[in-house]
Amino acid sequence: MPVNVFVDTNIWLYSLIQASEDDARHKIAAKFLDGIKHPVVSTQVIREATHNLIKKARMPEDAIQRLISGWYQDCIVQGSSEAQFLLASRLRGLYSFSYWDSLIVAAALDAKCTTLYSEDMQHGQIIDGNLTIMNPFLQIL
Repeated sequence: MPVNVFVDTNIWLYSLIQASEDDARHKIAAKFLDGIKHPVVSTQVIREATHNLIKKARMPEDAIQRLISGWYQDCIVQGSSEAQFLLASRLRGLYSFSYWDSLIVAAALDAKCTTLYSEDMQHGQIIDGNLTIMNPFLQIL
């Protein structure tokens, strides 16, 4: 069975928005995502990313539509369910995640991912003995 990796919203945003010519996070995120075949994303990630791209980057709707289609073509999109929301609740109790982070972690676990790439959570933390959180930007921090 192939190893599934989940990619959190912030990595997608860094890859899609270049703050400056020497924006290290943009370069790292773009190269990082190019190296992952069929990453897992949740519908929450798609919602958060498109919201930020519309509001902060002022991305036009035709570009948003192409991006959404690309996620559904090139990624494994994980929807939500009652079981996932209940898992997120359990995770908040066990690991003190924020509401939104608990939903991301629950989606990654639900998709049977072994790695969750995120800048926002504790690097190296292992969740339920199955999922490791990794920060791909540590080399520049």
